[in-house]
Amino acid sequence: MSECSPIRRRTAITALTIAAATCVFANAAVAQALESDFSFAIIETNAQGQEQQIERDDVEPGEMIEYTLRHENTSDAPLAGLVIRAPVPVGVTLKPAAEFSSVPARFEVQAELDPEQDGLEWAALPAMRRVADAQGALVEEPLPNNAIVAVRWTLDAPLAAGETALNGYRVQVN
Repeated sequence: MSECSPIRRRTAITALTIAAATCVFANAAVAQALESDFSFAIIETNAQGQEQQIERDDVEPGEMIEYTLRHENTSDAPLAGLVIRAPVPVGVTLKPAAEFSSVPARFEVQAELDPEQDGLEWAALPAMRRVADAQGALVEEPLPNNAIVAVRWTLDAPLAAGETALNGYRVQVN
């Protein structure tokens, strides 16, 4: 077992703990009405080819981690304008097409997409980015999965009173 694997897992967990506090809300009152938490599991495939969620304290390169974020509207009114954000921690790569949402939502990834713009940009998948070719001209290419630094879901409709939204994504340990 690699000595850096537990560090990678702690890094991934720490980054997601921070993400739980980075959800974007319409206003401060909404934040108080939303109960949020997250969980994670290592995804393994058994001898029959079926996936299993495993809980342990370390991960190995190549293993898959699934993060699940839960947000419950604890108020008596619908909550509109919710955007759920989470990082893709250092030391892992997002596995596109493995994201999910229990409520209708638009999924996007964050990365540097245009070197002529300051900062990172959001895009739906499949995303393209602009890079300089051998002659220095900017050309478009598919965004590599390892360039993605965060994910987000913009809920399509208000989260009803008492309703829970589950959002999740998978990463592979580098």
